[in-house]
Amino acid sequence: MAESTTTSPSGTSEDGQIHGYNNSDNDSGDSCHLRIVVLSGQSLAKKDIFGASDPYVRIDLNTINGDINIDSVLTKTKKKTLNPSWNEEFIFRVKPSEHKLVFQVFDENRLTRDDFLGMVELTLVNLPTEQEGRTIGDQGYTLRPRSAKSRIKGNLKIYHAFIRETREQSEPSSSNSDGEWEHVEATNASETSAQPHPFPTGGNDALPAGWEERQDANGRTYYVNHTARTTQWDRPTVLNSNNSQSADQLASDFQRRFHISVDETETGRSANEDTDHTDSHNSSEISAPPTRRNSEEDNAAVPPQDQNAGGEEEALPPRWSMQVAPNGRTFFIDHASRRTTWIDPRNGRASPMPNQTRRVEDDLGPLPEGWEERVHTDGRVFYIDHNTRTTQWEDPRLSNPNIAGQAVPYSRDYKQKYEYFKSHIRKPTNVPNKLEIRIRRTSILEDSYRIISSVTKTDLLKTKLWVEFEGETGLDYGGLAREWFYLLSKEMFNPYYGLFEYSAMDNYTLQINNGSGLCNEEHLSYFKFIGRIAGMAVYHGKLLDAFFIRPFYKMMLQKPIDLKDMESVDTEYYNSLMWIKENDPRILELTFCLDDDVLGQKSQHDLKPGGANIDVTNENKDEYIKLVIEWRFVARVKEQMSSFLDGFGSIIPLNLIKIFDEHELELLMCGIQNIDVKDWRENTLYKGDYHMNHIIIQWFWRAVLSFSNEMRSRLLQFVTGTSRVPMNGFKELYGSNGPQMFTIEKWGTPNNFPRAHTCFNRLDLPPYEGYLQLKDKLIKAIEGSQGFAGVD
Repeated sequence: MAESTTTSPSGTSEDGQIHGYNNSDNDSGDSCHLRIVVLSGQSLAKKDIFGASDPYVRIDLNTINGDINIDSVLTKTKKKTLNPSWNEEFIFRVKPSEHKLVFQVFDENRLTRDDFLGMVELTLVNLPTEQEGRTIGDQGYTLRPRSAKSRIKGNLKIYHAFIRETREQSEPSSSNSDGEWEHVEATNASETSAQPHPFPTGGNDALPAGWEERQDANGRTYYVNHTARTTQWDRPTVLNSNNSQSADQLASDFQRRFHISVDETETGRSANEDTDHTDSHNSSEISAPPTRRNSEEDNAAVPPQDQNAGGEEEALPPRWSMQVAPNGRTFFIDHASRRTTWIDPRNGRASPMPNQTRRVEDDLGPLPEGWEERVHTDGRVFYIDHNTRTTQWEDPRLSNPNIAGQAVPYSRDYKQKYEYFKSHIRKPTNVPNKLEIRIRRTSILEDSYRIISSVTKTDLLKTKLWVEFEGETGLDYGGLAREWFYLLSKEMFNPYYGLFEYSAMDNYTLQINNGSGLCNEEHLSYFKFIGRIAGMAVYHGKLLDAFFIRPFYKMMLQKPIDLKDMESVDTEYYNSLMWIKENDPRILELTFCLDDDVLGQKSQHDLKPGGANIDVTNENKDEYIKLVIEWRFVARVKEQMSSFLDGFGSIIPLNLIKIFDEHELELLMCGIQNIDVKDWRENTLYKGDYHMNHIIIQWFWRAVLSFSNEMRSRLLQFVTGTSRVPMNGFKELYGSNGPQMFTIEKWGTPNNFPRAHTCFNRLDLPPYEGYLQLKDKLIKAIEGSQGFAGVD
């Protein structure tokens, strides 16, 4: 190890803290301490226009299955360098067979979001263990991108080794087997060559060409011969692997078998290696099957790759390959996006289980509205009813929907739903290969309205969009189409045209203008056109630059609108209705008739026949509140919404979007904004006993940091009513009465769930007793699986 690195033999890091897996959880005895020293970076990519960066490293401990974040820690930021030296040590408690470490290098930026400089993903099952008198060297890793578009270069130098623990240092284990993590030492491979080992013991000798080293689910090392399609426990050598073939011939066979592409060859990764990485990196997707890691007993052969016989089947798309899972089921690998799926990219259908014929949709018809079909991690198909948030094994199109009982815990997984949604969108047929859209920037709304409204066969709107701006030359490879949707959004939803208006709550969420007919005689045909554009954006994977009030999305889903939805739109109206709900309304002398004012034209509206002569009392006040909400959000804009849905439904079947809830539909149509946590934290107010350095607040931001960008958007939706961040950041966040910063206030007891007040952008956060409790309660509140102020 480098002399400049300071290590702590006691098993605590320099900051005195042990990160990662919480030992107070249910520990089966297979956890251990791992020493990580982030040493340095070399030749990082330049992101700053002045040629230097301010790099730091974020270390995430994630689960292998599900890619769930357990803990995160940051190094210090090094200023203005592309060759930073950190020399920072961290001790993690980990379960090697269940966890992995992800190192991400960022360039700190105070003006915009931090730039991504590259990442390293580290599996833990084959790392060395520190022993007295033995030196373990540092390791250099090439930084890799998240996607092909990332501009990444350079290396990250890390020291990593398990801390050898004596029996006294180790925690009590429930097992006395010789494979205990706490006191495993290096074993001579020749003494136990017939038995699997919990760790690799073959030294640093290179494997013969065509061979691969893997670990099974129990952490045992085995070896895969991709040429002979066999596995074995013994580590192969060049001499005993296959004397009848040369190493060059084996390597040639191996490359042909696994279709090594140019890009993969440059990074030294085969398609098979890419798959292994994909399995751990993207396993949060429940449909992604495991790669061919064999967990059978001794000398069980890994199923061979399923090659298309005789070229009779349609070829797979570029950078796709096909393999067979341990249960015999075929799965598919997309090396471009580094993910695996049961869905065949050639036809959009899931591969059948072994010795089974899959019931296709043509046999039974489409699933009921709001239902989704998924594949469990063991390969079994199950069904999700998003209407009732339940799951079941039985196909709902068959006779008894509950014959097999609950399948798996309900999960509102947006990525899974989106993949299912995309696979069920009907592709256009018998149409030209592109739709040419020639428009002028100065009249983008009028030109687009004329072109899109004139299309009679809506399948034409699903083909490739070829956008040209008048007077500009260039080829549209997607960028111009994206710009067209962006610019057209700003015009369509501009309140100047009278079709939409800003809601009463803030200045960046929109609602249908109930007086649109007075502004534009052809308003209904414009709403149909806008619906088509919204459907086209969803179909083509583009986004609208607009965010609507929550009731708008609920109306699209044909879901009832309740009193809680009113709070996020019109706080004054909401408070009035709440007073009626909680008090005797007779003192107000109300009737089932409301005054209406549309652009200065006053009128009266009966909520029910003869409503002007029906008094509101304690007995009928709930009906009154329900009818007021129905009139406020639905009845006044029924014609406009119907025309919008007519246009949207001509592109996207309305029953297909019912697998989403209103929050997810917003993400589908308007996207997930990149949320700057630093800006969020710097523009947050605290009330009660809370302050920036309070332990509860530190835990809260630690949880937010561990969230994906999607989960951060959900949190923002939960507290403010929308995932939209103002153009100039959180400092311009609006509430019911104008500018209102994000606020966290102390409230309740550790038994309560966090609750939100969207009109004040306020989160009521109980004083929890630990970080994991806070994170768990917060996630459940965001997901809405528990009441806003519920008690366990």
